[in-house]
Amino acid sequence: MSTLEPHVPHAPWPRLTPRDLVLEAADGLPLHAQAHGPEDAHGTVVLLHGYQLSQRLWGRQVHALRARRPDLRVVTYDHRGHGASGRTHPERASLHQLGQDLQAVLAQAAPSGPVVLAGHSMGGMTVMSWAEQHPHELGDRVTGVGLLSTSSGGLAENDFGLHPRLAALAHHAVPRLQAWVHRRVERGRRQPPSPGTRWLLFGTEADRADVRRTQQVLDGTPAATSAHFYPTFGDHDRRHALEHLARVPVLVACGDRDRITPLAHSHALAEALPHAALVVYPGAGHMLMLERAHDVSRRLVALAGDAVPQEPALV
Repeated sequence: MSTLEPHVPHAPWPRLTPRDLVLEAADGLPLHAQAHGPEDAHGTVVLLHGYQLSQRLWGRQVHALRARRPDLRVVTYDHRGHGASGRTHPERASLHQLGQDLQAVLAQAAPSGPVVLAGHSMGGMTVMSWAEQHPHELGDRVTGVGLLSTSSGGLAENDFGLHPRLAALAHHAVPRLQAWVHRRVERGRRQPPSPGTRWLLFGTEADRADVRRTQQVLDGTPAATSAHFYPTFGDHDRRHALEHLARVPVLVACGDRDRITPLAHSHALAEALPHAALVVYPGAGHMLMLERAHDVSRRLVALAGDAVPQEPALV
């Protein structure tokens, strides 16, 4: 069932007081994570960010989950090569590896109790990769999944809203252009906010502060990370893994102006998962957790309610 949600102005950026964690991937690479909430929580929500982004952009959702579900722990982390996590070898810059990393995060940051996974873009693909590798953990261990602005495959055919010939050029040029911009930033050359960032990642009502915040995160991503991870999206095809998600409540959400993972990809997810709640945000682009922060937060709280019912208060 599809739901159209109007734009609701979001609250100011919250101040959070997380506990910083240094987790260890199977290959020994350090993964920077942050935990919010009680260590003896009833359950855990893990939020996974997208390509070239970081856990910093989940702030509003973390705040909402903690306010509405204080019995839960909320964990965010930076994928390898991103944010404050360790840099990765090119051969390990893949969605398969990110699925393995998620398993390590669960083992160390949420070793017991039910877990809700919510991934944006590459984060959602990571959840699918993890489900492909650990299908037996869905239902008892992982009890709910959120898939925001993401895809189960077919991204090599994405035209970014361009003419087919221009789209073909873009697939070749994008990683090179990203690497050039990141190298300039790494050399200390200030980059103005890119109009391309707003066009590519945001919809029609982008908040300037959110565009700047996103640009700052993008600028902090190493050139090597951008270049090494880009090819993995062309190989991404995990439509067969979706059957495992049929065991748990699923939220699928997308903006109808998304140029990175267009709406058709979310419709494909919903068709493969008929029980999933499909939410479409008119006018929104790829950055749903910023552009539609209020409703995305509300939906994640509701998903957590379905997947990890709140324990009754003791009298």
